[in-house]
Amino acid sequence: KIRVGGGPRRKQALNPDEETDAWTPTDKMLARMHRSWKTWTKTFSVAEDLGVDRRQITSDKTGGESTEMRAGRLAANEMAKMILKEAEETKRKISDRDVVAVLRMWGFKDNMNRSNVMKEGVNFVHSDTLGLVASYDGAVLITAATTEYSNVTQVLSRWLTDRMPSEFGEHGFGWTSINVNANYAGALHRDANNEGPSFIKAFGSFTGGQLNYWGDDNKAEGTVESLCKPADKSTLDINKNLLLFDGNRGHSVEDFQGERFSLVYFCTGQWRKANKTVQSELEKCGINFPTKESMSLGQKLLGTPRGYKALASSRAAKGAAEPAAKTWPVAAGKAEGTDFLAEERKQEARAAVRDMGAAPECNDEEFTGYRVAYSTLPDRRRRCCVYLVGVSGGERLAVSGDEDRVGSGHYAYKKAETFPLGPPLETPRIGDVRAWCAELVSTPGPQCRKKMCLRSYANAADGQSKNSLKRPAGAAGCPLAKQQKRPAAATE
Repeated sequence: KIRVGGGPRRKQALNPDEETDAWTPTDKMLARMHRSWKTWTKTFSVAEDLGVDRRQITSDKTGGESTEMRAGRLAANEMAKMILKEAEETKRKISDRDVVAVLRMWGFKDNMNRSNVMKEGVNFVHSDTLGLVASYDGAVLITAATTEYSNVTQVLSRWLTDRMPSEFGEHGFGWTSINVNANYAGALHRDANNEGPSFIKAFGSFTGGQLNYWGDDNKAEGTVESLCKPADKSTLDINKNLLLFDGNRGHSVEDFQGERFSLVYFCTGQWRKANKTVQSELEKCGINFPTKESMSLGQKLLGTPRGYKALASSRAAKGAAEPAAKTWPVAAGKAEGTDFLAEERKQEARAAVRDMGAAPECNDEEFTGYRVAYSTLPDRRRRCCVYLVGVSGGERLAVSGDEDRVGSGHYAYKKAETFPLGPPLETPRIGDVRAWCAELVSTPGPQCRKKMCLRSYANAADGQSKNSLKRPAGAAGCPLAKQQKRPAAATE
């Protein structure tokens, strides 16, 4: 416990990001302590808003997630689950309103690594990638959020497949990844590690925010800033239209007012490395993996950039066909189905997070795992219940413990009186409870295994030599840890 003994006091705490040579060791320590305290109190605030114990949202986070991000993403995933269920039952399309309902709940990362899209004075953007990305070690891998929040990935993917332009024929446009953006206007840039053909659509209630596109930009001629002049741009409304464009050519976003999300469906430049296992996992999440034919068709529809330097000096270039972005109007119409933007639907999604993982009771004596759940007692203390998951899929209450006082986080765990199996248990440590449960698990199920991110170095079908590999999510080389150190794959 720290006691203030006197002396001068600062008006505000020091920020570790602003450290100078004049700071004393005490300054540095107090600055770090203050940052940790802010993170700690934020965790409790987010948990209280959801009505859960902090452990429910701090456990099983994917690499790079804050507690607030985790809580938002869990709620978004439950919202997406509700939308998918209704869409399937009523045979309706996923609407723009559905997409906004999911993205309003999604926990976006403060992404500081996409400097190519940041305008002057901007330090981070809200931009995440679902699907396949290129790893620093030459592999392609599925970002952890893609499968951890698979309902979200499916809703965003279904939106496009429900509106697939007929020009792409039976198999449709193929993509490996979805860039999810919120409330920023991207500066003039070209995408990195993008095969090229990309679909983009904006969502939300806003004015402005059109996409500027330089269709004749040939990156072989020089930098995007030196070649793409305002007079040569095409300004396109992507709020009312689905747009096919080449992400490797210059593009930017006009300033806007209001709430604006955008989705970019693109194909990573190393998509051919994805083997059948990786492709299958993406397809389970609704992603329509590309083929050589679909990619070729997309490139044909977009045409070849003539180059602004060539246009300025060559008659032959001027006589060549002008490449054009392709647009398909998206009818506004009356939104079908439930209004998932309504507050009661948001509360329903949050309630589903609280009850997440619950299963019917059973009398099994063989178990595949365990689940930890928290609830609030009438006096506002928390109760922790640990359920063993039976081979039938049902659960049995095995251990419970009540908080010793409101907000303390200290529990007295005891084996449930109604649970006859296993040795006696009485402990204040959740680690002891987990070890006790592990002794009773005879055939560990998926919930007991460490989450893995799926990656592939090569596709044997294309005559390449390496195969797929799984590594722990958030470990070196896995998504949301190392991937963000690479250039952005595709951004608006």
